[in-house]
Amino acid sequence: MKTILKSLGFPFLALLLMAAVPVWKSKQMEQWSEQDAKLILTNSPWVKKVTPALMPPLNEDQRRQGGQMGGGDGIGMEAFTPATLTGVGASAAAGKRGRRPIHVATLEIRWESARAVRAAEEKAHEEDPPALTDGSYVVAIYDVPGVDVNQTALSFQLKKDAFLKREGKKDIRASRVDLLPQEGGLATIVFMFPRSEEITTQDHRITFLAQLGRLSVAQYFYPEEMAIQGKLEI
Repeated sequence: MKTILKSLGFPFLALLLMAAVPVWKSKQMEQWSEQDAKLILTNSPWVKKVTPALMPPLNEDQRRQGGQMGGGDGIGMEAFTPATLTGVGASAAAGKRGRRPIHVATLEIRWESARAVRAAEEKAHEEDPPALTDGSYVVAIYDVPGVDVNQTALSFQLKKDAFLKREGKKDIRASRVDLLPQEGGLATIVFMFPRSEEITTQDHRITFLAQLGRLSVAQYFYPEEMAIQGKLEI
């Protein structure tokens, strides 16, 4: 009886172990199904969900130091207001306990230049993924509401405040930012960083930082987890 149970247990255990291994480690890219691709674009080392932090408004001295005069948070940055990203007014109705906290929309960040992401987008039949630029790491923020994609000044401002940070190494500054329209009045913001500053699996953690008006975006990526068959895919 014990022998029978053992013989039944081995296949079951093997199935459990297979289920625990991520699809990008258990299958070749060419073998990914549409369901596999959607999983990668939802929950993988290359795709993250982030809730931006709402920063206090700048005072006049801080605006002058940043090259900004008068009101506002920067050229073209009026799109990134609490009202725009939450769908409610910036001043929430006050109750007995004071103002209700502002809940900022959750945004999706993809390491767009990773081969795994491009393959998954193709398998999932996503239309018009952001174009890649040779010699660049490309990181995209999806589902950003209220952005005028025709504002060239906005792209310039966003480029100034975007970095890839590595522990103990020089920050990689964005070299270009593109604004792409999505359905439903949303936009994709595409950040490009030069590959001349190489990222390797020896870099324990990469922090993507971007400033969207008063909203600060910070998300960790771990190069060791972003490898397929021992090869870093970023």
